Amino acid sequence: MLGFLLVNIYALLVIISTFIVFMSKARLKKVEDELYKRFLIINILMSLSGLVLGIFVDPNLAFNEFFIITLNKLYLICLLFWVFILTYYYIYISVKDKNKLIKREKYLIYFGIINAFLVLLLPVNVEITASGAVATGPSIIYTYLIFGLSFLLQIICLFINFKSFKNKKYIPLYVLILIGAVVLICIMINPALNYIINPGLIFVAFIMYHTIENPDMKLINELELAKDQAEKANRAKTDFLSSMSHEIRTPLNAIVGFSECVGNADNLDQAKEDAKDIIIASQNLLEIVNGILDISKIEADKMEIINTEYNLKEILDNLCKLIIPRIGEKDIELRTHFALDIPDVLYGDSGKVKQIITNILTNAAKYTEKGFIDFTVKCVNNDNKCSLVISIQDTGRGIKKEQIDKLFDKFQRLDEDKNTTVEGTGLGLAITKRLVEMMGGKIVVQSEYGEGSTFTVYLTQEIRDDSYKKEDTIYDEVISFNNRKVLVVDDNKLNLKIAARKLKEYSLQVECVDSGFECINKIENNEHYDIIFMDIMMPKMGGVEAFKKLKQIDGFNTPVIALTADAVQGKAEKYLEVGFNYYLSKPIDDNALRKVLSKYLGNTKVKNVKVLDDEKVIEEDKIPTKKVYDVDYLKSKDIDVDASLELLGDMDMYNETLHTFMDENKERIPRIEKNKNLGNMKDYSIDVHSLKSDSKYLGFKKLAELSYDHELKSKEEDIEYVNKHY
Repeated sequence: MLGFLLVNIYALLVIISTFIVFMSKARLKKVEDELYKRFLIINILMSLSGLVLGIFVDPNLAFNEFFIITLNKLYLICLLFWVFILTYYYIYISVKDKNKLIKREKYLIYFGIINAFLVLLLPVNVEITASGAVATGPSIIYTYLIFGLSFLLQIICLFINFKSFKNKKYIPLYVLILIGAVVLICIMINPALNYIINPGLIFVAFIMYHTIENPDMKLINELELAKDQAEKANRAKTDFLSSMSHEIRTPLNAIVGFSECVGNADNLDQAKEDAKDIIIASQNLLEIVNGILDISKIEADKMEIINTEYNLKEILDNLCKLIIPRIGEKDIELRTHFALDIPDVLYGDSGKVKQIITNILTNAAKYTEKGFIDFTVKCVNNDNKCSLVISIQDTGRGIKKEQIDKLFDKFQRLDEDKNTTVEGTGLGLAITKRLVEMMGGKIVVQSEYGEGSTFTVYLTQEIRDDSYKKEDTIYDEVISFNNRKVLVVDDNKLNLKIAARKLKEYSLQVECVDSGFECINKIENNEHYDIIFMDIMMPKMGGVEAFKKLKQIDGFNTPVIALTADAVQGKAEKYLEVGFNYYLSKPIDDNALRKVLSKYLGNTKVKNVKVLDDEKVIEEDKIPTKKVYDVDYLKSKDIDVDASLELLGDMDMYNETLHTFMDENKERIPRIEKNKNLGNMKDYSIDVHSLKSDSKYLGFKKLAELSYDHELKSKEEDIEYVNKHY
């Protein structure tokens, strides 16, 4: 009897203390916390009733049958609700749709009440034995049966979520299984030890306190998570700044080096040649800066592969010019070996290819004091695939065999004690390896310490059909498309005029509209076209929006070609992802236009046919009194007339286009100024974008560059820059 009292009193004190500690703390309104509060209350009631019941079964005390039966039924009801709450808890943490379960909680309450009534109604028999009063009967059997079924349901929940075996929330269930086994063995050995059942169940509730996500632990976890995220963001920022400082150093060195060459040039021609190299290095720097502007990609640890058509031979030549300032006064011979069968046009991420080669070349120049750097590019062409083998061998310091595995780790600078005079962050090769792997290639290093190293990169790029780019002239041959119908959509009259002029040379029926709305109306009115050229940047409704609305029209399957003057690498390719059949950059290149027309319309070649210039596609008033400008006059004003004539054909068309441009500006310039004053950067950017496009057609290089700067800044909502440089 004394053992019973001590154990059960201790269990009661433990559960009351647990309840007080739990209730004294601020809690979030969570289902798990509410369930646990009910669970503690039931445990206290069960512990009290069990303690009192244990006292009154003492054979030395006066026996009251009704009192014993009542205490037993109260204990059985507590036991029922104890197992019901625990079962509901494990169902709750096991199911995915928790809201649906909460809505059906009332049915569990109804079920508990019904079972409580059954326990009250079913009889309990009390027998007097030598050890005291013993309760038996249907009520007790029914309670133990429900307890067993509920326990079985908890185990089923555990096995349904077998992946959550390590979840700490299931620990009380494991404890319950263990206690059940221990109690069963103890009672089988000595039935008088049945008083340990109640403390065992109390112990389960105590363990559960330390496994639920109580408010304190939740707050701590949230703080830890916030701390980890902050540290991760800080590391990402540090890595990002270190990486970018490393990447921009090479083109900056080239710019500084060639700028000094310009200052020391003996004549203007030599200075111009050096200035071209400065422009190349500046463009390379611009690509890097453009890449770092999208900071969200860096924070999200994302890097896109942007595939475009490019000329690898030009890239290789430019990279050689970039690395020469890096070599400087060192006694190093740069030897190049480029395969003659490298295709003229490859399709891949040219920016990443340049970055990979630049990083390796820079390291070769950095760690080589004398000797040579062999820069070799070979290729194996098979169908439309070009397997490139890019090898860079140097006679530098080399790498120890045991350090080669660390070579591509971030911030690893091997033999740093010997390289104290060499700048760098140890990021270059780590970036290089990642880029190579992203492009589906591999990089191999062979090195002998003190003798030099060889880095070999294997990449596969697509070969693009470049035959159309070699058609510099078409002699006496004219391509005719037999009056197929074409629709050109552009808000710029000059662009419409030029596009129409180019298209009519192919015997096409050309219609022009100046908005996406008009285009949609024509298609909805069942007008048929064989191909549509759609400008991207238009006011009110842009080209992408207009295209999406066209695709929603039943039966629409006309090829739509995007017209874009957006020069940012990779931007135009996004139009293909939207669904455009192809895209053309403005100013429209004749060879590119011919290729598109041939692909989507088919063509008929007619020899010795001259296309008459009598019929005008766009109605216009001829004003013979307008001034006619000649080539020499325009060139004296630093206008790139030659490039313009390649686009427009002849001086008649040039003058015609120039007058249209000036007429257009009578409306456009006041509109630009109005939007500037209103701070309407959206419409401002559309007009300066149009001005940039027109200027390129006419050879106004400086105006085109200025307009491009304003376009970029207005898209960034940089009103201060626009006003300052207007």
